[in-house]
Amino acid sequence: SRPMNRFMGRLEGQFAAMRNLIADSAHQLRTPVAAIRVQAETARAEGDGAARMRALDRLLTRTRSLGRLLDQLLSHALVVHRTDSLPRVAVDLREVALEIFEEDDHATLSPGADLRLEIGEDPVMVMADAFSLGEAARNMLANALAHGQAPVTMGVAGQGARAQLWVEDAGRGPAPEVVAKLGARFNRSSGSGERSTGIGFSIVTAVAEAFGGRVDLGQTDRGFRATLDLPAAPTEETR
Repeated sequence: SRPMNRFMGRLEGQFAAMRNLIADSAHQLRTPVAAIRVQAETARAEGDGAARMRALDRLLTRTRSLGRLLDQLLSHALVVHRTDSLPRVAVDLREVALEIFEEDDHATLSPGADLRLEIGEDPVMVMADAFSLGEAARNMLANALAHGQAPVTMGVAGQGARAQLWVEDAGRGPAPEVVAKLGARFNRSSGSGERSTGIGFSIVTAVAEAFGGRVDLGQTDRGFRATLDLPAAPTEETR
């Protein structure tokens, strides 16, 4: 029957998502875990006090990067679960952006960052899950703070049938070949280390696809902008 077919299709989709998540986790964790082990062994064997402190500093940097990576992997798992199982509700993108702007997380990522907010007075409504939208926006902001140039601006805009949450920095952005791969699985270049944007943008892409939207990346007259573009929620006039 059709209901059974839909149920089986949804179940298969969940299994596929879980297989991908496990594969991604194993792939992303293998290198930093091995590096931490090597650096811990180096620090332990180092006889010179100054050299040992340098080794411990490198070890601390690696463990912080690994913590961020684990946060992203768990975030991705939560987004996959929530977007598949929870009902869509009306969410104002301005509230999502304002909540993130007022958090302290970005100050930890980039102390003293020049962060700005551009939202209007009118609601910009979408049918989605607020938590998942927040995770997407946090990853867009974290990427701009880590790799972009100040100032960094988060904004919201409603344009007819579309609703947009965007993050823009004043830099030129990645090379076109890198932009084309952002959001894909296993996206880590040989030189990117643990600062890869692959997992972060895979979260953004997953959220966009779950709610019928897309991710737009490109230059503007002010810099480089990442945009989460979603269908606007129907209003009384459009129903």
